[in-house]
Amino acid sequence: MRVSPAAPRRFLASSSALVAALTLTLGACGGGGGSASPTAGSATLAGTVAVGAPMVNATITVKDSKGAAVSAPVGPDGTYSGLSLDGLVGPFALQACGFVDGNFTCFYAMVGDAGTGNVTPLTNATVALATGSDPAAFFASGGASAPTQSALDAQEAKLRAALGDLLAKAGLGGSTDFATTPFTTDRTGMDKLLDAIKVSTGDNDGTTFVQVEGKIGSGNAYLDPNGSSGSLVAGNGLDVDLRGINRIFVDGLGRAVNASDEATCTARLAAADVFDPAFVLDIDNTVHVTASNGAASICHFAALQGLLGGTFANPVLKDCDFTSDPANKVCTVGFNIVNGDLRFEGAELAIVLRTGADWKLLGKDSAYEIHVGAAAQRTIRVDVPADDPRAAPQYTRALSFDIAAGDGVSAPMVRGAKVYQRSIDQTTWEPNPVAVLTLTDACLAQVQPGDVARLGIVGSQCGASWVSLGDSGDGQNATAAGDAVIDNFYKRGRKVRIDLYTDVAMTSQPITFVKRVEGVPPKFAALASFPWLEADAPTRAALVSFDGTAPSFAATWVPNATVSGNDATFCVLDCAGANRSRVDVVLGHHDATIPIGVEPANAAAFKTLSLYGRDHDQVGVSSNYVSCGGAQNCWGQ
Repeated sequence: MRVSPAAPRRFLASSSALVAALTLTLGACGGGGGSASPTAGSATLAGTVAVGAPMVNATITVKDSKGAAVSAPVGPDGTYSGLSLDGLVGPFALQACGFVDGNFTCFYAMVGDAGTGNVTPLTNATVALATGSDPAAFFASGGASAPTQSALDAQEAKLRAALGDLLAKAGLGGSTDFATTPFTTDRTGMDKLLDAIKVSTGDNDGTTFVQVEGKIGSGNAYLDPNGSSGSLVAGNGLDVDLRGINRIFVDGLGRAVNASDEATCTARLAAADVFDPAFVLDIDNTVHVTASNGAASICHFAALQGLLGGTFANPVLKDCDFTSDPANKVCTVGFNIVNGDLRFEGAELAIVLRTGADWKLLGKDSAYEIHVGAAAQRTIRVDVPADDPRAAPQYTRALSFDIAAGDGVSAPMVRGAKVYQRSIDQTTWEPNPVAVLTLTDACLAQVQPGDVARLGIVGSQCGASWVSLGDSGDGQNATAAGDAVIDNFYKRGRKVRIDLYTDVAMTSQPITFVKRVEGVPPKFAALASFPWLEADAPTRAALVSFDGTAPSFAATWVPNATVSGNDATFCVLDCAGANRSRVDVVLGHHDATIPIGVEPANAAAFKTLSLYGRDHDQVGVSSNYVSCGGAQNCWGQ
């Protein structure tokens, strides 16, 4: 099973965690429709919370225009019902928080009256456009500038126009309302539309924006409160029946992993008949899996990881290719396995729909292992006064192009790669690559037996996959260049073309793939207000005074609705080898106790606490806290 790649120095490798839902207060909410008087005796709210798959372990919180709040759990199928609004005054702000694609995150909606209240990426986008701000910040702030119903309607109309013919192809009529039209998570109707699109929100030079891309079909739409550009085209993609995907992940893998023992898991998965004859997968680069041993291998892996009895969570379509080979439609599905506090996150499996057959597991979507990711990091010194220039935050952003060279057996070994962004009209590709990677003879000779050779960015160390988008020390020109790359991803779509070559000089006929970037970092100006994982004051003070006499280090941070903690790391001197002590964050917690391996020599030694998580757009986020006894230059020691 594919796992997100390891991050660069001080971008720590991820493992997922839930953070407890925030209890936020919403003050007076003007507008939004509805009555200004309390709702009558039997008024209730029901709806669906989904992102293309049900949000797992979710809670729905509803706040009225006076700030009163009620909450209820959301079922495994993404639905809730019977939430009493007795005595509450509309309009109502909705927050749904739960487990989505490996992370705890929250989405938002607004409704005027009792009845139906859905929360999806499309309702979240509507609120973002109507408020001109991050919906999480709006919900937390008290909602003094709550949008009117006409503002919500106007922004939803813009989203409808951007979606083009996807709405009709999904069987949704012109009267469908994202927030108030009932639907179920059966991969039809509204749920099918959510499968077909990727919705992102963010800050672009101080303006809130929404981006909608086609995962099934094509196109990219960029919207902000003032206008929009681009649209999506369904093509024949939404004519495809997606319901068989649930048979794979719910009835097959989900029911199998939920078994209490390995034998039952294997029997259930074998009986489900979910493996395509061409299924192939490498688990941890050591176990080669085919259709014949797929059930036993996957269940054995789950047993070793302590995941039996757990849940296959959030099987979300990450991307689909229905055009390269119309007879064999391929999608990549991201998912997580959760069992109590244990989790296996960031996994991917390809599925295939062959003519005359149902959806089946394909394993790998190609013979080449390629993953494109993104990260943002902030580093702060905590051993000097806040007004000391050395205490100023330092920011870094990067893209990762993780490309395995292959084994030269199932496909030719690649020795070079070039990565391109979309052209401005979205019909072709820019002439100059954003990244160039090679695998030289010298680097190939350094690959250890059993390891997979990986291409490295030209000019970097062997296997290095990260391309900087400009950081605090690079100067204005570098950060501006990074911002330009980010702006292109916002407005032209987040897909890249990757040309692979079998020679280092890259003169051979390229093998071409198109991949979607897993998240895009913020622009440089937005980093200062980004919701980083903020270590609390006692934790910062403890880092300064920690002298190695204690066997562990306890860290606590402030929860937020955008980034949740996945793991925590304590480093001495550097983060190499035994100097790095790491622990997963327990699901539902915003604290961690890190057992210390190598201890600092004294309180003045160079120490780093790093809190790692991911945002709802799958950007890896690292908050680093550094102490070195007040020395002029921590990194010089």
